[in-house]
Amino acid sequence: MAKTPSQKSGGSESSDPSRPTDPSDAGDGTRDAHPPEIGTSYTEVEPGWQAVRSLRRLRNDALLAVMLRPSFQPVRDLELVRVLRCPHCGDGGLRTAGSVRARQGRAMVRACDTCAAVEVGERLLNDG
Repeated sequence: MAKTPSQKSGGSESSDPSRPTDPSDAGDGTRDAHPPEIGTSYTEVEPGWQAVRSLRRLRNDALLAVMLRPSFQPVRDLELVRVLRCPHCGDGGLRTAGSVRARQGRAMVRACDTCAAVEVGERLLNDG
């Protein structure tokens, strides 16, 4: 019986390209000791209709007030938006609702689907 390249080298891990890789894996079998900061990395992207649908269930007055501003532009249904980890509760995801005009240009409007915190740009409107 012929040995595979991983068996010849003595390695116990298979090099199956269809197997998903762990992003915290450094490639040499060790894991990254410093995971990404909360709020700086995103875990996934989703279509705009899915983000708006999950935020619609919140019934949050602060989010509704921002969405009723004349300069508010909701995300398009098929636009891919990032889901950030919530820096306030650490559990939920900051989902993008759209953008609003600010003094420095346009600012993204995001709300957490767990703690209902609403952010406009870098400014927190309410903490749920």
